[in-house]
Amino acid sequence: IDLLMDDVCAAWAATFPRRKPSRVTEQKFIDCGSVILANLMRAKCNKWPTTIGMYRSNEALDRERRYRPEYITADRFTTVQDWLCKLGHIEMVKRGFNLPDHSQTSRFALTEKGASELQAEDWTFGDFRVERGKEPIRLKDKKDRLCGYDDTPDTMAMRARLDEINAKLDATDIDTTRPLTIHDRKPEYRGRKVRLHRVFNRRNFDFGGRFHGGWWQNVKKHVRPKITIDGQHTIEADFRGFNPAVLLAEAGQPIPDDPYSLIVGANAPDDLRDHAKATLAALLNSKTGTTEEPRDFDSTRWGITAEDFRAKVLDAFPMVPTMLGTDNGLTLQRLESDMAEAIMLHFVRQGHAILPIHDAFIVQAHLERELVQVMKDTFKARLGQVPHVKVTRSYALR
Repeated sequence: IDLLMDDVCAAWAATFPRRKPSRVTEQKFIDCGSVILANLMRAKCNKWPTTIGMYRSNEALDRERRYRPEYITADRFTTVQDWLCKLGHIEMVKRGFNLPDHSQTSRFALTEKGASELQAEDWTFGDFRVERGKEPIRLKDKKDRLCGYDDTPDTMAMRARLDEINAKLDATDIDTTRPLTIHDRKPEYRGRKVRLHRVFNRRNFDFGGRFHGGWWQNVKKHVRPKITIDGQHTIEADFRGFNPAVLLAEAGQPIPDDPYSLIVGANAPDDLRDHAKATLAALLNSKTGTTEEPRDFDSTRWGITAEDFRAKVLDAFPMVPTMLGTDNGLTLQRLESDMAEAIMLHFVRQGHAILPIHDAFIVQAHLERELVQVMKDTFKARLGQVPHVKVTRSYALR
């Protein structure tokens, strides 16, 4: 890449007849091209070669400026794209467009010439590692795209606290009692990444804020009891029905052991409870106040129509209709994520790693009692009631 980019930079610099670019500017040009080529090489080395989507407009590129190195400016990025295309190293496979109701990002790939000069046939997909993201506090717009924001004392404080959590995760051996197989991983799994980031939504730091990025969040549920922390077995504790528990606490109503039992009863099958959970979450997150949940609902089996089941959810939580279409689900996520941060910091500041999965947490088994108590105390401090916390222990401890 260095050799190829030296030639590309020389061709570009030669177009300045009077005053050549400084060596610093040339290096930024080379670095920008190196990023583009490395990503295209990685795609080329995939088992099923793919193209890479790259923005071309300054507006789209500037929207994500917080999430890339400072030397990759919008103008420099498109200039390098153009020169790599002009010299035949890469090609635009599909041109992007932006229509009112549909858009497509321009798609690029290495040419045969580029692949040959970079000796792509000598590389495999496994040779590439994605560098950890440098921006742990991320904001998305209403179309779920990363967008820029100006720092405030709150965002700087959140970033500092997250750096504290990530420093402990970096120094911790997080493994499993057996190697993972393809059947253990969710499609989102991208290797053993441990650093977390928070994602806020709809250009508003009051919405969302959940922690993402840890590999344990992207394995299937049956794998989690097999996770070890520094070689020790673990337990998982989660708030039982976090969203309905919050709704009840805010309404001054008592919280049962399972808040979803208000909808389906105390001894309902898991799949009926899952319908209740999905329906309530969908209603709280609905932009229009309507939802298609419960999906795949077997009316014959349950003796009730899907429409009547939705009505049953609303009857159990009469405060919900006033929240429909108000993004209340995202404000609940902000509360949930702030509580998760407080719980994690409690353990990190005592020297213990803790792995979040939204409103659930994994710690070493000997910390079980402390984790349950801290979760209950944190919830009570915010909402005045003590919820039920469910604990799942490692198979090896049963």
